[in-house]
Amino acid sequence: MFTKIQSTAFPPKERPLMVYDGKCGFCKYWVIRWKKISGLSVDYKPYQEVAVNFKDIPEHYFAEAVRCIEIDGKVFNGPDAAYITYFRKGKVTFLHKWYSNNSWFQKLSDFAYQFIADNRNVMSKITIRLFGKNPANPKPYWKYYLLAIIVITLTAIILS
Repeated sequence: MFTKIQSTAFPPKERPLMVYDGKCGFCKYWVIRWKKISGLSVDYKPYQEVAVNFKDIPEHYFAEAVRCIEIDGKVFNGPDAAYITYFRKGKVTFLHKWYSNNSWFQKLSDFAYQFIADNRNVMSKITIRLFGKNPANPKPYWKYYLLAIIVITLTAIILS
């Protein structure tokens, strides 16, 4: 499981900073999506470029999970780093609230995040199948898969 960091004594100066693995295709895909949502309210940098700026956070912690570092030094980790990005822009705000207030949702999110992190290559392929190759212009392919599952299920029920 990824390590949760509470704060840093070396926060960014102007805007919150999302730190991610710049060598991970899955991470880069989702960072493009998050950038589209957050606009200029959050900066995004690979840990390979900025880890040296955070002298109180060992570099391998950045390799474990994305980190959203606030200008006051507070650090959001893993799934909550993503949730806070949505929260800040008024999108699906309940995710960050649930993560902060419900231990069961926090554990479920952390488990799912770790599963995805441990299976990045497969999850990258699934993401492309569900949303398309261009993260800046996602396609709703997942709706077609869902419709196919519903049709197959209903057909099986009717024919049985």
